[in-house]
Amino acid sequence: MHRFAAFVVVSPLVFLLSSIPLMAGALPPCVKAVSSASGTFLVVSETEYQPGDSSEVSRKVQQVTLEVFPKETFINAKDRVVSQNRYWTDWPQWSVVLNSANTKPFVPGCPLTLVTDDGEFVVIVNIHVMDGGPALRIFRRRDHLSDPVREGPDHGVPVKDISLNEIWPPARLPDVITDESPQWFAGGTFEFSADSRVLIHKTRQGTTVRINLSDGSVSIGRTG
Repeated sequence: MHRFAAFVVVSPLVFLLSSIPLMAGALPPCVKAVSSASGTFLVVSETEYQPGDSSEVSRKVQQVTLEVFPKETFINAKDRVVSQNRYWTDWPQWSVVLNSANTKPFVPGCPLTLVTDDGEFVVIVNIHVMDGGPALRIFRRRDHLSDPVREGPDHGVPVKDISLNEIWPPARLPDVITDESPQWFAGGTFEFSADSRVLIHKTRQGTTVRINLSDGSVSIGRTG
């Protein structure tokens, strides 16, 4: 009798919970590497987690390093491989380090990145804009062959963080509030200029955003 009564009480609750539609959308993909347009550079993401976290879902990211590798050109003819495949060197030219010291409100575990075809700039496309993060983060390479030798590894130089309201009209911002809504960049395109100094973003609202990578300045115009 007691077992039957418990079933009568619980079963409406189970039915009610099963009828509520899920609000959370599918998780975004975790991208390990991205190449430049012509494959001259490759950016590889390495993630470090805080010690003591055992759960794959809840463990917190301590640091993410984005390493920029140039394509291997096989300068010695005796070592050259002729094929349709691309090869990259085993040492990064420079890197971007994201941690609690330079990333707020938290370190993204799977950052989306763009890299120019000359390997000079890395742009992080942020999906956490509603958590107070910028839409885009621009970094440039610090050291070049003609520069004086500097101490320490080249972890890049931050150029500018660009907020979403610099890219989108304020009236369009509510579109990205819920998990089911498209990401702010979905339906748009990203392309670098021929000289790799301007990032051109065509939004799904029909505007063209031009971002000067050297200083982060933004200009907006209508597409077409």
